[in-house]
Amino acid sequence: MRRLAPPLALVLLLGVSACTAKPPKPPKPAEFTKVTLTVFLHQDITADRKTTVEQRLRSMPSVEQVTFENREQAYAREKEALKDSPDLLAKIKPEYVPELFHATVTDAPIAEAVELVMADVAGVTDVVLKVADVEPLPSRIGIVVRLKPSTTDGQRTAVEQAVRALPTARSVHFEDRAAAYERLRERCQGKGDLTTQLDPQMGHESWRFEMPLDKKGAGVTELRELDGVDTVQLVPLAML
Repeated sequence: MRRLAPPLALVLLLGVSACTAKPPKPPKPAEFTKVTLTVFLHQDITADRKTTVEQRLRSMPSVEQVTFENREQAYAREKEALKDSPDLLAKIKPEYVPELFHATVTDAPIAEAVELVMADVAGVTDVVLKVADVEPLPSRIGIVVRLKPSTTDGQRTAVEQAVRALPTARSVHFEDRAAAYERLRERCQGKGDLTTQLDPQMGHESWRFEMPLDKKGAGVTELRELDGVDTVQLVPLAML
């Protein structure tokens, strides 16, 4: 299954209006410290292989709240999510909805390493990271634009131009596969055997930057449509 990023929805942080002489001090914006992880399973996965995937997931450092969602449950969730989009819902066939595991990674800096290791497990077709909900929302968020292995030099240049054209993007930088591997290997030191499970070939070329979490972040969604882009992920700043 082709990797699909969750729908991007940059939200507007609402200010607190001053209605009294001494308005209450607004809460300090939270920082994303947890990441939700969704592991999609192959359509024909066996019960034994499913058990192996679950055991591997539960053995990952800083992974908690592992739950399984069968095909019927997943389809019911999709029906509810798409109840106002009948055309999209009609394209989803219940028998083709994959089973999956949900989990939470409590240590954001290593969430990407967990994702890459789990994506390499037999019986897994895709792994998706998503920032966990927090209240109040943080003021800024990280953006990772992953490139396909087949991306051409021309496509890579076009993606760079589009990223740098975003008016509120900050700390924009490119990371090749070797640099990604070294970054993750360093962050996974002391995290069990996660370091040894990483492989230099697991990494991706990517553009990484931060943006305010408000409607001024317009333009991020359009990056997904560019040739050569694999996924666009909204991540905690700690993952950059």
